[in-house]
Amino acid sequence: MKNSYKKLILFSFPWMLCANSITITPDTLTASIQYGEITTETITITNSNNFPVNLDISILEQSPPNPAPLFDADRFEPDNENNRQEMVTDIQYLDEYGNWVDGIRCGTAPTQEGILSFVQSAIENNNNQNRSSRNLVNIQVAWHVLYASNGAGNISNDMIMGQIDVFNDAYAPYDIFFTLVSVDYTMNDNWYNDMDQYESTYKQQLYIDPIHHLNIYSGNMPGLLGWSYLPYQWAEGSYMHGVCILHSSLPGGTSYPYNAGDSATHEVGHYLGLDHTFRNGCSVNNDYVDDTPQENDGNNIYSCNNTDTCPNDPGMDPVHNFMTYTDDACLNQFTDGQGERMENMIATYRPGLLENPIAPEWIYTTADVVQVPANGSLDLMFTFDGTDLIGGDYAANVYFEESSIDTTVLLPSYLQITGIPNLELSFVAITDTLFPNEFSNNYLEMMYSGSDLLTYQFDYEVDWLTVLGGDGSLENGESQFITFNFNSLFISPGFYEGNVYLNSNMGSILIYLQMVILEPLGIGDGTIPMKFAVSANYPNPFNPSTRFTISIPDRSNVSTSVFDLKGRRIATLLNSELDTGVYDLTWQGKNDIGSQVSAGVYILRVDAGKYHHNQKMIYIK
Repeated sequence: MKNSYKKLILFSFPWMLCANSITITPDTLTASIQYGEITTETITITNSNNFPVNLDISILEQSPPNPAPLFDADRFEPDNENNRQEMVTDIQYLDEYGNWVDGIRCGTAPTQEGILSFVQSAIENNNNQNRSSRNLVNIQVAWHVLYASNGAGNISNDMIMGQIDVFNDAYAPYDIFFTLVSVDYTMNDNWYNDMDQYESTYKQQLYIDPIHHLNIYSGNMPGLLGWSYLPYQWAEGSYMHGVCILHSSLPGGTSYPYNAGDSATHEVGHYLGLDHTFRNGCSVNNDYVDDTPQENDGNNIYSCNNTDTCPNDPGMDPVHNFMTYTDDACLNQFTDGQGERMENMIATYRPGLLENPIAPEWIYTTADVVQVPANGSLDLMFTFDGTDLIGGDYAANVYFEESSIDTTVLLPSYLQITGIPNLELSFVAITDTLFPNEFSNNYLEMMYSGSDLLTYQFDYEVDWLTVLGGDGSLENGESQFITFNFNSLFISPGFYEGNVYLNSNMGSILIYLQMVILEPLGIGDGTIPMKFAVSANYPNPFNPSTRFTISIPDRSNVSTSVFDLKGRRIATLLNSELDTGVYDLTWQGKNDIGSQVSAGVYILRVDAGKYHHNQKMIYIK
C-alpha cells in the first residue's frame, strides 16, 4: 500500500472497568411513580484517591435480549457479480472540477424473483414469531473517508454530520435514527480513485462490526453516485455490507443536481431492504410495497417531472420517493409501506441493529461532568420523569467514566410506572379537530381486572367538554365506555387544551385533552389553492408557539404530527377529513399528554392523501 496512513476520530464509549477508588451509594437507583409524575433520587459519589477526579456521565438504555436467529448464519450469499450491476448511463452530474459527467444514479443490483420469494417467506416467518420490537432503531454509523494524496475527497466532519442530519430528516418518521460513532481517514490513491475495483480490499481492512454498525465509505467512483447491498445479499456479519457513496454527493458537495445528500439516503434505503420503486415496472409486485404506485422505469422523471408511466394503474409515478431516480431537490418521502418493509427487513436480516442502546429521556441529571474532591464525596440528584411514559418497567445504565485512571463505574437504574392498579384505558390522551359550531363524541374504554371494587369519578374544568357516565364502579372483569363530548359552539377558531382526572379509591390517572377548531382561509374570498403546500412555520425558532398554514387542493384526510429527532411521534396536531382550502395551525410546544417539550429541533410531518411534507422546527427556552 503506497503513501497510505489513517487518522481515527471516535465517538463511542469504552468498555466498563472495575475501580475500587470510586464508590457510589446506593449501588442501584430505583423509583416507582404513577403515570405523569416526576420524582428525584440522590446518590453519593465517594473518591478515595488523593487527587480530585472528574467523572463523565452518560446514560444508556439497557439493550434488549439478542434476537433468536431465524435461519442459518450464512443466510444468502449469491455470487459477487450478482450483487452489483452495470447499468446504462442514465444521469449527468458535475464532478468536483466542474465538468459534466455521464453516470449511473445507483449501482445496486435488483434481486432475482426466486430470491425475493425466499425473502418474503422469511419476513412472514419472522412476523409470525411474536417478536418484540423497539419503537426506535438506533443505527450506529462508522464512516470511512477515502482520499487522494492531492487532498481530493478529504471531506470535513461538517459534511459528514450534515449527511447524518439528512438521514435523520428522512428516516425519523419511521422510527429509524442515525448516530455517528466513528470517522476514519485513509489516504490511498487507488482506493479513492476507483472504489469499485478495490471495494473488497478497503472494506476488509476498514470495516467495523457490520452486525451493529452501518459502514459508509466515501470516495471517488467515476460514473457512479453510489451503491449498496440489500440485507440478504451477504451474511449478517460480512464486511461487504455497507454503503459506498461519491463524496461530492454529500450535502454541500459539487455533484449538482445530486449534492443534497439524497444519494446516500437512497443507498441506505437499499441497505434497509427497499428496492427501486420501478424495479418490476408496471407489475403488481413492483417493489413489494403496496402503497408505492407502479412505475415503469426511473429514467423519465428527472427535474421533478410529474409523469405516469403506468397509465393503467392507479397513481402517478412516485417522483418524490427516495427510492426512485430524480434530482435530489425532488426527493422528500418514503411511504408508510416502505417504513413497514424496512422494519421487517431489520428484524429479519439485521437484528443486530436492534441491540444498539439509546439515551433514555425518563432519567437525567443536571450535569454531564462532575468533580469529586480528593478523599471526599459529593451528592448528585437524578430525576425520574414519567410524563411521556406508559405503565411498565424501564431500565437503564448510568456510566461514570474517568479516562486518565481508566475507570468506569456502572450504576443500574430502574423505573416502574403505575396507574390505578389493574385498570387499563384505551386512551390517555384524547384529541379532536372541529369546525366552529360542531360537536363530536370520543369513546374511552375502561377495563378492570382487580379483585377489589373500583369506584371512580371523572373531574374536569373544561367548558367545551362534557363527560357522560362520569362516575360509577367496576368489578373484576368488567369494562365501561365513557363518552367525551367535544363542543365548539360559540368558540373561536384556535387551539384548546385541558386535563381530566380519573380519580378512584385506588389512585388517579391524568387524561390529556386537545381540541383544535379550524376555520378555512381563502374559501370565503374565492381563493382556492391549486396545489398542496405547507408554509414555513413562524416564528422559527419559537417560544411558546409557532404557526403555519396548509393548502389543500383536494378534499383529503390530513394528518399533521410532530416528531423528535429520535423519530418518536410526540404530538398529533391534526387528523381529520378536510375540504379544499387553506388552514391555519398552531403548535404550542407540547406533547400529546400536554407536557411542554424540551428545547431542541423537531420535525413537522404533514400527510394529505398523496401529498407528504417534512420540515424542521426549533423550540427554544
